This record gives sequence, C-alpha cells and structure tokens, in this order.
Amino acid sequence: KEAGIIYVSTSDGKLRGLSLADGEDRIPPTDFTTPFARNWSLNLIDGVIYSSTARGCGGAIAHFTALDLKNPTRRTVEYFTSTGRPGGAWGRGGLVRGPKGIYAQTADAPYDPAAGWFGNTVMALNAKDLRLLDTYTPASWEFLNAKDLDLGSANPVIFPFDKWTLVASAAKESVISLLDANSLGATDHHTPLYQSPRWGNDEFLLAGRGLWGAMATWQDAQGKRWLLMPMWGPPSKDAPNFQYTYGAADQGSVMAFEVRLDPEKAKPTLVPVWMSRDMHVPDPPVVANGVVYALQTGENTAQGRGITAKDRSTPITNAILYALDGETGKELYSSEKLIDSWTHFSEPVVAGGQIYVSTWDGRLYAFGLKK
Repeated sequence: KEAGIIYVSTSDGKLRGLSLADGEDRIPPTDFTTPFARNWSLNLIDGVIYSSTARGCGGAIAHFTALDLKNPTRRTVEYFTSTGRPGGAWGRGGLVRGPKGIYAQTADAPYDPAAGWFGNTVMALNAKDLRLLDTYTPASWEFLNAKDLDLGSANPVIFPFDKWTLVASAAKESVISLLDANSLGATDHHTPLYQSPRWGNDEFLLAGRGLWGAMATWQDAQGKRWLLMPMWGPPSKDAPNFQYTYGAADQGSVMAFEVRLDPEKAKPTLVPVWMSRDMHVPDPPVVANGVVYALQTGENTAQGRGITAKDRSTPITNAILYALDGETGKELYSSEKLIDSWTHFSEPVVAGGQIYVSTWDGRLYAFGLKK
C-alpha cells in the first residue's frame, strides 16, 4: 500500500510490480522462480516477497523463494526442500510470518534431516536468507507419506495465546497440532504441545477430504481465541461432539474450536464448539465483525486414473456464500442461487466494507457488510 504497487508472478518465472492506480509497470520484470513452475501465494513481509514452488510443474525442484524488494537486482534467495518434486509446500496461505522468521509446511517426501529431506514437516526459516532454524515432523510421517495425506495441502496459522505464540498445523489427515513457535517440536522435533483427535477423513482418502487451503483464526470481543477449519467431506465418526451442530454435514463444513488452557497439563487445548450446516467443499473462511463468511465452492474434487480435465471442470453444484454467527455457527445469510457458477481455490475476501467472491467463469461478486 505504501508504494502503491501490486505484485504478481507470471508463468515465465518473473515477478512484476504494477501501479495500483493504472496498472503500469513500476519495476522491471525480475527473475523470481523457475519458468512454468507452480508457485503459490505471494506474501510481502517487511520488504521481502516470498513464495513456495511445489508439485514439479515445469520440472521445478520444490523450494522456497525470497526476493528483497529494496534490492531486486540481487539474486533471489532460495531454499530447496528436496532434490526433485516431493517435499513442496503448496498451502494457499504460502509462507507465514512468525517469531523466528518464516514458517511453512511441506508435502510428502522422505524425512532424513542429515540428508536435507524434510517431508511432511513444519519448518521455520530465517526471514532474510531462508536458513533453516527449527522443524516439527509428526511421528506419523511415514503413514502420511504412504496414504498421500501430506501437510503440504495447507499452511500453518500463527497467533498469540497465553504465554505462547502458537502454530496450528493440519492438512488432509484432519488432525490439528498446536506447536510452540519458538520450539516447534521440542527437543526431538516430533513433540507438539497438543494434538487433536482426527476430525474427518475416516477413509484416509488423498483427495476431496480433510483440509485443503488453510485454517483461520480470530479473537472475539471477550478475548476468546478461535480456530476455524474448513472440512471437506463428513466429520469423523469417532470425533468428539460439538456443542452446536446443524444437521448432517456429509459434503463438508466449517468446524470452530475455542483455544483454551488445559488446567491439568498447563498447555493449550482445543474445545469443539460448533460445526456449521452442510457445505460442499468449503474454502478457508474469513471473519469480520464477529461474523464468519464461508464459501461453498461446488467444485468436483475427483482425482485419479480415468478422471479427465473435463470431469474436474464439471461442478457438483453452485457456489454459495454463507454468513455464520461466530459464537454458534448459526446461519445468518445465504446467497442461495445468486451465484450460478462454481470456484476452485478462491476463498472470500473482505475489504472496504465488502465481501468479494470470484468464480470459475471469470466473474467477481461483491456483497455488502451490514453495520
């Protein structure tokens, strides 16, 4: 905002800076990442722009990228998380700011710290040179690899709570870990402060289940800290009960947890408070004025042999924007049939008193926030 520039990365691997006022070039196209790679989510933090490259498109090796905008002619700083396709971080929130620097979580790959392999790992890196500082790898990393339940499908969420800065980590398996941002996995790099039961994906499916994208967090007027997880598919049959529910949620839902201090263990824990009405494949929610805005995407999440690009671009249903009470999850508003298209990896955005939703057919919808 200060410079009036919007930054974009393009398929030739360049970073471009455009004027917010008229779209004119404000910086020369700058080498940023591998051409025709799949890089995720530009995040601008303290004058440095970050992205992660994953999935092997364009033959790119999985890595993190950092470019100092104060000196963009210098070579881009990179940290390679593997020697090939595995181990990328493709959560849509990208690389996240925390007390030690930059945090990310990687996808399926071997775990061998001595060899530089950090599959299914939450990583903390120095903000300027991407030097590795700390890691947390779930003890179940081999199972995650075997079932393709990689942490890379989401990104960590970082927030203050009591005496800690917490890192909340979850992905397809639908287990939430709370980590100390200053000591991610304790001395053995495998021990979280708290680990939840599994909240979904009883089938251990690699697609269409669990968390894809990111969780969200907010603090209400009473000082309660909330964590919201958009769940694809039904809740786990063995999961603890929520205080408020609104019927079967077999296609998906938003699950809301209050972060509390466990008085016996003197550590943080999660209390399930509400599970929303049924939504087909909800994307990460956003919170404004104590209201949770969640988008049913309507997309077809089928993957595997025999599934074509045409199949994936044929939606299951239409996108719907829901407004939910932040304390109970009760439905306050639904756009119902106002949107006749669907969307993929495109959560709602709140800005300037409006809620914006984009759809697969190239349209942008704006909804007003009631005061």
